[in-house]
Amino acid sequence: MNVRKEIWIEPPEEGLCVSGGAQYLESAGLKMVRNYVTTCVSDRTSAAYRQGSDDNGKTWSEPERVPKDVRTEGDSVIEFGTGTPVAVDPDRGVYIRFSREIVLPKGEVLEGCKHRKIFYEVSRDGGKTFGPLKQLVESGPEFDATHYMEGVFDGKNSATMSSHLVLSPREILVAAYIFPIDENGELYNPFGGYTFGDVGFILGTLTEDASGMTWETTQIIRIDPALSIRGFSEPTMVRLLDGRLLCICRGSGGARGDATPGGSWVTVSPDEGRNWSAVRRLGFDDGGILFVPSSISHLLRHSNGKLYWIANIVPAPPSGNGPRYPLVIAEINEENISVIRESVTVIDTKQEGEADSLQLSNFGVYEDRETGEIIVTVAHLFAKDPDDWTAPCVKYTIQPTE
Repeated sequence: MNVRKEIWIEPPEEGLCVSGGAQYLESAGLKMVRNYVTTCVSDRTSAAYRQGSDDNGKTWSEPERVPKDVRTEGDSVIEFGTGTPVAVDPDRGVYIRFSREIVLPKGEVLEGCKHRKIFYEVSRDGGKTFGPLKQLVESGPEFDATHYMEGVFDGKNSATMSSHLVLSPREILVAAYIFPIDENGELYNPFGGYTFGDVGFILGTLTEDASGMTWETTQIIRIDPALSIRGFSEPTMVRLLDGRLLCICRGSGGARGDATPGGSWVTVSPDEGRNWSAVRRLGFDDGGILFVPSSISHLLRHSNGKLYWIANIVPAPPSGNGPRYPLVIAEINEENISVIRESVTVIDTKQEGEADSLQLSNFGVYEDRETGEIIVTVAHLFAKDPDDWTAPCVKYTIQPTE
């Protein structure tokens, strides 16, 4: 594959990192929205911005600060992020837009693991206007704004939406990662990792009048913490050619050192997300072990029919979150759910003079509707020094092979 690299968004000032992505606003056409955030502390947003484009991203409107992105109430910092509209039933003009709220008591990131919520809005006019903001709360008398889904109690633990998949004109599947609680009501973290997560699948069904959604947790998956000290997070989903659903989860190294190296994990659903197979480690199609640090990945079904996976694949067992280079793109063998080794293409990696602390992670991905090129956008972070947060958002344009 041919890869082109360019600066996409410059940091507004020294000491700020820019991370962002773009998506199409409608199920057809070239209107786009670009969302990006600035950060200067790990896992904390300092500001969020949005821009529009009517010409397939060739030009962008002036940045607008996203309302309610970061605010302070008492001694708490509240981050509120809103995603791009998703066409649930395009024939009827029904779109849904998700948001997430994180409350950080005294600004503490780990305390925020107890205070996260998912919200949504429904549009019935093609995404032009949206109805009231609603919290995602499971159906049933036992659920409310505090106990909003199976196993989650705001103030004790929480869930964060990671990806979604439209199943039909009335159904959407949400994959979230959950910070579970133990028998004492504390956050479950048996090996003392930074955090520990489960992955939960939540099925949303559009009401008959398209005014809202009903929600049901179909399954929650936990990996043996000895295999992944931090459990699972940041699941990405796609529909396979045979109709099944595939989910790849971020993992971490296990408790037995080199015997349980960091990698990514897969599970498959034969019935539209209601039941999922036992998880197994993702590997190469030739049977080789695939090493991945604890970092996000993304699945993309291309218009050429191929299934691509973008991730940090490293040559040796990783150490926790790193190294987060190289960033690669590869094809997935859909018959045995493996990475085709000969397809692995480096998008970018550490260059001469750059620091080992370089991170090429937390990226956005989409397929260009005009050219069929795959676009990956990522912050070029810590290239000079692990304490220097100054980083532009870089755009990689990838021409896939036929």
